[in-house]
Amino acid sequence: MNKYRQLRKERNLSQANLAERLGVSQTAVSQWETDKNYPDINTIKQLADIYSVTTDYLLGVDSSRLKKDNEIVVYTRVPAGVEWANIEERAGYEELGVKMLENGKTYVGFKVSDDEMAPVFLKDDVLIIEVRDNCEDGEIALVQVSGYDAEIKYVFMQPNGVLVQPLVPSKRGDFYANTSKEKARILGVVRQVRRSL
Repeated sequence: MNKYRQLRKERNLSQANLAERLGVSQTAVSQWETDKNYPDINTIKQLADIYSVTTDYLLGVDSSRLKKDNEIVVYTRVPAGVEWANIEERAGYEELGVKMLENGKTYVGFKVSDDEMAPVFLKDDVLIIEVRDNCEDGEIALVQVSGYDAEIKYVFMQPNGVLVQPLVPSKRGDFYANTSKEKARILGVVRQVRRSL
């Protein structure tokens, strides 16, 4: 049985009740329970609270290894259209400090695979990313544009859209109008860099 359905049934909730609590349609709940679609990260956080489980459990994060409470998964690639739990390109785990854990936010790691972002980030740097679907103007974020792997970029909010700028000034940025079919989707914001000396 699908874990979303199983957890809902264990709490004696109907699809309609759950949909109302989450502010989504009953169809959305049905699609999660039949693996036709998946909830976004904010909804996963709400579901984790309702069901008293971790977001990692709902995301299906690798449980073949017992990880410490202060560890996060480090990814080497974030392919288009793939949920965090289904990403196979992993580089292990990274420990977080107590202060980061206390704020109740969800984090993942992203290992830089080349020197394309130098001098800001170097090959083998591990970026600690706060998982969220928005960012402040000028922040460095993990951004996915329709059909492409996610990349680390500067994000600048404009009144009529968003400008996504590479970290290397010599490369051209891209503007995505609010009315455009192509959208820049924020997956998370870089909060920390870990670099081996």
